[in-house]
Amino acid sequence: MDNSERSILVIDDENGIREMICDYLSEIEGYSVYSASNGADGLDILKNKKIDLVLSDINMPGMKGFDLFREIKELYPLVKRVLITAYNVEEYLDLALSHGIGNIFVKTSPFNFSELSITLKKLLEENIFGLNHYFSDNAECMCFKIRRSKKLEKDVCRITSFIGSRAQINKLELVLVELLTNAIFYGICNEQSAHKEYWEHNFVLPEDKAITVVAAKDDKKYGISITDTGGRLKKNDVLYWLNRQIATDQNGLPLGLYDSHGRGFFIARKYIDRLIININQSCKTEIVMINYYSDTYKGFKPLYINEL
Repeated sequence: MDNSERSILVIDDENGIREMICDYLSEIEGYSVYSASNGADGLDILKNKKIDLVLSDINMPGMKGFDLFREIKELYPLVKRVLITAYNVEEYLDLALSHGIGNIFVKTSPFNFSELSITLKKLLEENIFGLNHYFSDNAECMCFKIRRSKKLEKDVCRITSFIGSRAQINKLELVLVELLTNAIFYGICNEQSAHKEYWEHNFVLPEDKAITVVAAKDDKKYGISITDTGGRLKKNDVLYWLNRQIATDQNGLPLGLYDSHGRGFFIARKYIDRLIININQSCKTEIVMINYYSDTYKGFKPLYINEL
């Protein structure tokens, strides 16, 4: 479908930001774009126009973004929803969990229009899978399968050797081991974290259950995707695990300090610039990691958890 056949409603009380986003989405991307400065006006537009996706700021006078999205979900359940903020997304994880929000885009300086475009396009087309969304056809790529857990160190070395010395290899190695272990033992083998000491490691996955790893790099960034065909992950589970690492007990300690399940996502979110989790339940789960070589888009990190 051509972008002109898609309609996006942008809601933000900051006129400059709202107009900048609207101009980009309409003039550069070719979408049909509507705008509102508050939630109430946005709901009025939804009553009278066919809207495919709503992009709304979180902190606005009157109706806040999460409350607005609760109403939109009840009244217009087919409308895609993406929140946007200039603040730390971690502060909103409990609200994201309670409202079932998986996408919170972060305003950066300079504004990352390319990332916004990819995020909206994937959701509108329901084409969420694939590292190729983030790289041009000219990017260097590699792809291979993993069928056993005993070779993970060699597999990780293969990935980091391809990525090269511009990356922070030590942190990347830690993230990769965690996420590959998740994909094999939770995604495919359906193991329980409470019984790691009983996990069987002497096995070879059949070809149709092998873990797929894709890596790509260009002059600005590198990316890695890890895909399993178990499809056991759920959006709200990821939000729950991430929130437990942020929420604290009466002593000020994270509720998930001693959690083993979900630890890999927290570590990945800490060390990776862009962590994207794509889920098709009972079919497959894809974890995408994007790191920029420069500090251009460092700072607060967005939240991207997509579930078909």
